[in-house]
Amino acid sequence: MTLFTLLKIFHSTCALLSIGGFAVRGYWAVSDNPRRNAKLVRVLPHVVDTLLLATAIGMLVIWQVSPFAMPWLGAKLVALVVYIGLGVVTMRIAKTPSGRKAAYTGALLTAAYILSVAVTKSALGPLQFLAG
Repeated sequence: MTLFTLLKIFHSTCALLSIGGFAVRGYWAVSDNPRRNAKLVRVLPHVVDTLLLATAIGMLVIWQVSPFAMPWLGAKLVALVVYIGLGVVTMRIAKTPSGRKAAYTGALLTAAYILSVAVTKSALGPLQFLAG
């Protein structure tokens, strides 16, 4: 097994853990569950996301490519910024339940888009099947 393959497997695992963790924490934020304030719940996502970023950088180094050299990677990065922003709104900025729900839904939809781009290797994600 190559180093790239190992990084890709670890990256994919971290991505699923990150999104799954956000889904749980976001639900707790929307439902105002006090579990969201537990120390492990606040620290662990940063560890997983750091590993996620490190593996992405590792794969880019092995590929010897800029992320914007491939449109689908650039699309993932732009969507990642949107996902992070919506996550911050969900967890910290939105003061009303409806605001948290809207940001949470948007973040989950953005995460689904990111995953679809990763699988299809197309910036269109799931829309590539409609395009033809």
